[in-house]
Amino acid sequence: MKLPLAALAVLSLACACVANHSDHFYLLSVQPPGALEARTSPATEVALKVSLPSLVDRGEMIIETAAHGVLVVEHERWAAPLADLVTDTLARDLEQRRADLLVSGPGVSHASRPVVNISIELLQLTVSQGQRASIEAHWHVSDAHAGKDLVGGDVFNAPLTADSYAAVAAALSACLAQLADRLISQI
Repeated sequence: MKLPLAALAVLSLACACVANHSDHFYLLSVQPPGALEARTSPATEVALKVSLPSLVDRGEMIIETAAHGVLVVEHERWAAPLADLVTDTLARDLEQRRADLLVSGPGVSHASRPVVNISIELLQLTVSQGQRASIEAHWHVSDAHAGKDLVGGDVFNAPLTADSYAAVAAALSACLAQLADRLISQI
């Protein structure tokens, strides 16, 4: 079976377009940027657990469209599972704000240090195309040593400073920094 020349040209062009798309990978970052101070012996250990909605906990970036839909951006990807990136970035944000904290995952504990447990549920993590990033979070902070048991929630927003996927990562990082500021006030 012979394909007409025009069909063969279209098929070749389509294959070339698919082959030329390279993936771009993004990280979240500690805000404000800067090196963490060296720690000799943190006084308070924090066990941090973060959960994300399954809609956004995937490798591809998810962008909310104006028509109440979502766009899964296939070639703009997170460099690691988004839940891991969010947890790690938030942990470093907390440590940057208080030098006496050592933040680790749940279940990792050094018995000699007081432990504060922070459990965060991100109810929504949205990026509105060309506008802003938003995180709606509920949290529970439990410090048995100090007798504190606090529950809270809020929405944190940051504008997209450019029309790029790197700006999406930067805006989500800014939202996490706002969440860290709020949590530090409760620890």
